[in-house]
Amino acid sequence: MPSEGWKKLSNEEVRLARRWYDGEKLKPSEIAERLGRSKCSITRLLVQQKPRLKQGAPDKLSLAKVDFLEKRMDEMVVEAKCRYHVTAAKLKHNTRTKASIRTIQRAFRGRNIYFRKLREKPTLTKEDVADRFRFAKKFKSKTKAWWNANIHAFIDGKRFTLYLNGKTRVCAAQHATYGAYRKPGKGLCDGYVKPSKQVKHNSGNGSVLVMAGVCRGRVAMWHYVAGGKWSGKAAADMYNGPLRTALAKTWPARKSWDVLEDNDPTGFKSRRGHAAKAAAGITPFVIPCRSPDLSLCDYALWKEVNRRLRRQEFSWPAGKTESRAAYAIRLKRTALRLPKAFLERSVGDMVRRCNLLHAAKGYHFEEGH
Repeated sequence: MPSEGWKKLSNEEVRLARRWYDGEKLKPSEIAERLGRSKCSITRLLVQQKPRLKQGAPDKLSLAKVDFLEKRMDEMVVEAKCRYHVTAAKLKHNTRTKASIRTIQRAFRGRNIYFRKLREKPTLTKEDVADRFRFAKKFKSKTKAWWNANIHAFIDGKRFTLYLNGKTRVCAAQHATYGAYRKPGKGLCDGYVKPSKQVKHNSGNGSVLVMAGVCRGRVAMWHYVAGGKWSGKAAADMYNGPLRTALAKTWPARKSWDVLEDNDPTGFKSRRGHAAKAAAGITPFVIPCRSPDLSLCDYALWKEVNRRLRRQEFSWPAGKTESRAAYAIRLKRTALRLPKAFLERSVGDMVRRCNLLHAAKGYHFEEGH
C-alpha cells in the first residue's frame, strides 16, 4: 500500500522522465533526484521488467498428451523413410508442445520408448507382402510335429569367412558382441567400442561357400561348394549328390521329398536346378521372396554355428593358428554336432513365426528369440 503523502506521477513527470532517459541517457537514480521522486518509482516506469522464470518441476504431460506424442512420433518416423533422425526436439517443434524435451523423453522412457538404432530388413514390395500373408494364412495352423515330419529338408547356403589366427579371431568375436551396460560418458572408453561393420575386415584367408541341409532334427548335409562359386551347375551337383544322399539316408522309405528353400535365382531357380530336382525326386517347398525370417538356416542355424565357433576360440592362445583345411573341418564338425533338441525346436518355431506373420498381415514382425 502506498505510504501517506505518495502521489502518482503526473503526465508531465512521465514525459520528462522518458525524455531524459531515452534522449539524455540519464540513470533512473539521476532522474529520480531531479524530479524529487523515489528511485523505485522511476525504475518501474522506465526499465522493462523481465517476467520471472517459472519455478519448480517442468510441465507434466497427461496420458492423453503422451498418447498423442507417441502416435505423432510413429507418423513422423514413417514420413522420414529413414532419411533423417526423428528426435524429441523435432517432435516438440512439430506438435508445438510446451513441455521440455527432457519431459517428453522422460514420458517416453516410462513406456520403454528409447532412441534405438534402425534394424536392417529386406525391403518388401506390395507383392512380397501379399505373398507372405497368403503363406501365413495357409500354414499358421500347422503344428510343430507337422513341420518336422512333412518338410524333409531345410536348405540354404552361406559364405563363411575363415578366421585362422588370433588377430582375425578377435575381430570375429568383436563383431558378434551386441552391447554392454555402461554409465553415461563411457561410451567411447576402452572396452565399449567395437569395429564398425561398415568397414569390412579382410581376414586375408578368404572364405568357403557352404550348402547346408537340416533333416529330421540333424544337420544331414554340410556341402562345401567347389571353387566357392554358386551357379546352376553347382546347384545341380548339390541336388543330385549330397542332398539326395542325405535325404535317402534320413528318409529311406521315401522316393520323393519336400525341401524348403528360398527363391535364389542363381541356383535354386535356375534351369539346371529345376532339372536336377525333378531327376532327384525333390519337390521344392518355396517360401516367399525376401523372407529370411522363414528360413531355418537364416534365423537359427548360421547364428548358432557362429556362436559355437566363437565360444570354442575364446580360450585359445593368441598365437594359435589354423590351416584352411583344419578350419573347414572344425566348422563342419561344429554344425554336425548341433543338438537334435535345438534343431527340432528351431523347426517347430515356424508355428510361432507363421502366426506372427499372419498378425502382421505379411509385413515384418518381431522375431524374438
